[in-house]
Amino acid sequence: MRIQWLRVLLGGFLIEVVLAIVLLGGFSAAGVEIANGVSTASAAIIGVGCFAAAFVIVLWLGRGIQNHLVLHGFLMGLVATLIYVGLVAGSGQMSTALAAYGSATFVTVNAARLVGAVFGGVACERRRAVRPAML
Repeated sequence: MRIQWLRVLLGGFLIEVVLAIVLLGGFSAAGVEIANGVSTASAAIIGVGCFAAAFVIVLWLGRGIQNHLVLHGFLMGLVATLIYVGLVAGSGQMSTALAAYGSATFVTVNAARLVGAVFGGVACERRRAVRPAML
């Protein structure tokens, strides 16, 4: 089993960059201040955004991976989650983030990123399985 660590690290980094640009930019443009607390609607948007960004990036980067696509997707999601948690904890804002989200919502939103990445890997596997049959 050969894991393509460069793609894994790149995928995790890209997931976080896309989330930062799209979600933070979107909330800022909409005038929503999430630093004071995350509403239920905002948490749902963040969760869907985490799932979608991870899914699309794994689907995109998965084209160049030959095997173990689900594992690669999981690892990309794990790297993205570790980057996020590391940035939050490293800046001393973990208690603020947990208070803003609520602990259950914080875990759920981060789990959505992992699930989206795994489903991206599953979609790559399925697309690869269907493609040779069409030739």
